[in-house]
Amino acid sequence: MLLISPWIRLGGSESVVLRLARLLRDAGWDADVACCFVDRSFIETETDGVHFIRPWRWIGWLAKRNRVVMALLGCPALLVLVLARAKRYTLLNPHNFPALQIAAFTSQLFRIPVVWHFNEPAPVDPVLQRLERTAARRPAAITVLDERSRTQVRRMMARDARIIRAGVDFAFWSQPGGEPSRAALGLEDALILLTVGKIHPQKNQLMLVDVLALLRDELPQLALVITGEGPDRARVEARARALGMQARVRFTGVVDATTLRSLYACAFLTCFPALQQTWGLTPFEALCQRRVSLVSSQTGAAEVLQAQRIGLVAEPDPHAFAGQIRAAQRQPETIDAMAVRGLAFVRTLSWQRFGDEMREVFEAAA
Repeated sequence: MLLISPWIRLGGSESVVLRLARLLRDAGWDADVACCFVDRSFIETETDGVHFIRPWRWIGWLAKRNRVVMALLGCPALLVLVLARAKRYTLLNPHNFPALQIAAFTSQLFRIPVVWHFNEPAPVDPVLQRLERTAARRPAAITVLDERSRTQVRRMMARDARIIRAGVDFAFWSQPGGEPSRAALGLEDALILLTVGKIHPQKNQLMLVDVLALLRDELPQLALVITGEGPDRARVEARARALGMQARVRFTGVVDATTLRSLYACAFLTCFPALQQTWGLTPFEALCQRRVSLVSSQTGAAEVLQAQRIGLVAEPDPHAFAGQIRAAQRQPETIDAMAVRGLAFVRTLSWQRFGDEMREVFEAAA
């Protein structure tokens, strides 16, 4: 089978692609990954044993450095690559826009079944969304990570989907994190709010600066640590300066998985304030370090954290988030109990189970 993703780099959705490819190969499947480029700089999941199919290196080199080039050159190159090799495969598994469109066109030409892993809808553009709705008629099956995504598929595509939860590498994320990051950040005595991911309007890190300002008098020891890079960093830095919060906001840039594990261990709460976000791996990684997360009600992770009573959920609004942070600081025993339950729960989120359930769907589709 062929898994299709525009690129492979640091990110939760790309981690799912890599894990799935390795699980399939471990189970004896001939599974390859088609993508424009692979950026191994900070990938958390090992790529050993994964067979990548890519266009000419110069195309990947350019596409990795510029989104416009990726759209104008990388995506068409990926389409040509998939079409050229399609006859070798009996099943296509697209992830991330525009992989579905590529798979649907290929399926139309070669009559190859498609199982679509729906992560997020196409960019907010009427033409692209119509194209996605049309392409969504081709898959034999659709898989999603959470009920929120399943509802989106029903509403937008008039199709049903099967929920298969992503796994967590408990053996890795539960290793001792240590405290070196706290000293390095100059936050030895701080209550750290940690947020992890691309700095982007959808991820909503900007709101956390407003939360910090709301709590400046009540919790003067509160600090915000932001990992990652992205197009919204300048705006977040400007908001911190405007509100006089720059001394209490730290940017780490993109960090490797071992450093991130240490940051989880240092955190008072991990914050995930994203807007319209499927699932989210970071709250579950944090639980491996017995750290509770405060997540937006607009994330897929919220439905599980709330149902299992292993995390805090709030509307993605500064006052709502500030209220939950106040409550967490006043009721440490409640947070500790959540962490204990969460530690037990994340042990059940195995990648092996994820792979087994995905194979069931693939076998039925093939």
